[in-house]
Amino acid sequence: MTLQPMVHLNIMVVERCGGHITLLFSIWKEAHLARSQGSRGAGLNIANGVEASVEFLSSNKPKIVAKLSSGSQLDTPAGPTEDGEIQIEVFGMDGNEILDSDQIYLDLVEELREARLLKREDSYRIHVKLELPTSQGFGMSAAGLIAVGRGFRALTKKGTEEQYLRLAHRIERMHGSGLGDVLGISAKGIELRLEPGAPGSGGKAVSFFTKQPILVAWQPEESRHTSKYIDDRVWQRSISKAGERSVTRLRLKDWTFERWPDLMLESRNFAKASGLLEENVRKQLLSLVQKQILLLDLQARVNVRLCMLGVSISILPRKLAEPLLREELDAIANALSAMGLGVLETQIN
Repeated sequence: MTLQPMVHLNIMVVERCGGHITLLFSIWKEAHLARSQGSRGAGLNIANGVEASVEFLSSNKPKIVAKLSSGSQLDTPAGPTEDGEIQIEVFGMDGNEILDSDQIYLDLVEELREARLLKREDSYRIHVKLELPTSQGFGMSAAGLIAVGRGFRALTKKGTEEQYLRLAHRIERMHGSGLGDVLGISAKGIELRLEPGAPGSGGKAVSFFTKQPILVAWQPEESRHTSKYIDDRVWQRSISKAGERSVTRLRLKDWTFERWPDLMLESRNFAKASGLLEENVRKQLLSLVQKQILLLDLQARVNVRLCMLGVSISILPRKLAEPLLREELDAIANALSAMGLGVLETQIN
């Protein structure tokens, strides 16, 4: 007798997605369809973001509806099938569970079911681990949706990457969160978002690539949800006016490695012209960090830029051809940590 090889079913996968930092942007949210909403702008992808595991648990069987037919036998046709249970755990970078943060992932599951990319009767456990704080301009909701979407796609082998990105963008818009994070993440590297919208549905971006160690820092007791600004008419006008001017100038030439100084200039111009720099918490944070850079005599080596729309900053190399050194990164990180700021070393991804 020939023994058949045992088939091992892959019932759990772990996927991850790096975060995204927007340096400048304009708001395009008036389109009727969520996939056409978004932003023009520029930003960069970072290595740290979200790790997600997706585990298949079980599949519900159809209910049996018994009835007597006109004949003499008992018929037992299949009845309706209950939706599978979705278990979700979300943990912050401190290791503590973040309660009441599962709705975006429940919405993703529902969208995947509607698109027939998931079977309604299947049950799953989703475990999400954030590596950066939320509502601080690091694109954690977009990264989480993309990481979980990648997990489902790896398990089911259904759909294209673009389908999952479109759904992530749609859910972002449903919740009033990131306008261009999903498009930025899909472009990778350092991107210029030329047209608003979801990847493959009007959204268009170009990018160039480099690996650079950088620091991100934030005010732990502060946070800013994107909707506070994009749903306010006054902020919409000032942000979009400044953002469109910067994007218009940035798209005049090919988007290549040599455009880094232009991006640094326009991100500084945008922060001031939009009025975002004038909010006291951001102004104080930027001043505090710049003072420490001066004390360390590193002002010729780094650029400090606001991360939109958090109370956070990114510490970037002034020249991409001259990456920041280990001792420089450590000195800056130690100085900022001593002042009570949250600090993390990551890299442009």
